[in-house]
Amino acid sequence: MDALRHPLLRAAAFTGSERGGLALARIAADRPEPIPFYGELGSVNPVVVTPEAARARGAEIAEGYVGSLTLGAGQFCTNPGLLFTPADGPVDEIVRRLRATPAAPMLGDWISAAYVDGARRLASLPSTRKLVWPDDEAAAGPRLLAMDLDTFAGDIGAAATECFGPLGLVVTYDRLEDVAAVIASLPGQLTTSLHGEPHEGGELTDLTAALADRSGRVLWNEWPTGVSVTHAMQHGGPFPATTAPTTSSVGTAAIERFLRPVAYQSWPPHLLPPPLRDDNPWGVPQRVDG
Repeated sequence: MDALRHPLLRAAAFTGSERGGLALARIAADRPEPIPFYGELGSVNPVVVTPEAARARGAEIAEGYVGSLTLGAGQFCTNPGLLFTPADGPVDEIVRRLRATPAAPMLGDWISAAYVDGARRLASLPSTRKLVWPDDEAAAGPRLLAMDLDTFAGDIGAAATECFGPLGLVVTYDRLEDVAAVIASLPGQLTTSLHGEPHEGGELTDLTAALADRSGRVLWNEWPTGVSVTHAMQHGGPFPATTAPTTSSVGTAAIERFLRPVAYQSWPPHLLPPPLRDDNPWGVPQRVDG
């Protein structure tokens, strides 16, 4: 916090909890000279599986979900903590694979304790079922909870809260068309994913729009863990996923967070910085007259 108040600091980035990030954001905004604050505050990264995909690739989807959920002991900001699947989808296969996945150490005791507390809170929500749960309540192993879509929608504020670690919440639905409205009610996310079949078309339009509205990166038949440093990467999203949804914290565009644009108007070429001169001595890409 003291570093954030230092007068030489011009911008700050943060990855962590919503509570801690908002406290830091207030400090950045309340400085005598406020500075940009780029906070990444949490995400449950919803994944939706269509009935067609569940029938065609149930086992494959279960394998991918468990691998992504438990990668790095679930300690990824893009961890797929929320899975919407048909009631007759691959839940049993997910349970089987998750039970066979051993616990892995977390980054610290306090993270492990917070994970266990968060898991208990989610498990205590009405009509929540424990599908995978360790015998030792204090163990930081994988967990899987389940509820139906109506129950989730009725307590979305609590049910959609991030639990940092290898915990998945499965939300079962009867009709795919009901999922779009629930997705639209979620807080902002870093990622959303849709597992469907190539021949599916118009029936996915509303759902696709809802997924894009709620996240910065929308995946088709892929899993969100892992972020590539590329020109096309968008690692951000609507609040509370981030405090700056128009920016990316990963990829070549990430540097723009720490640059301040300056326009030189009507200056003689020899006084301009080399990249801005008409003779372009550095050979950098330039845009002339649009």
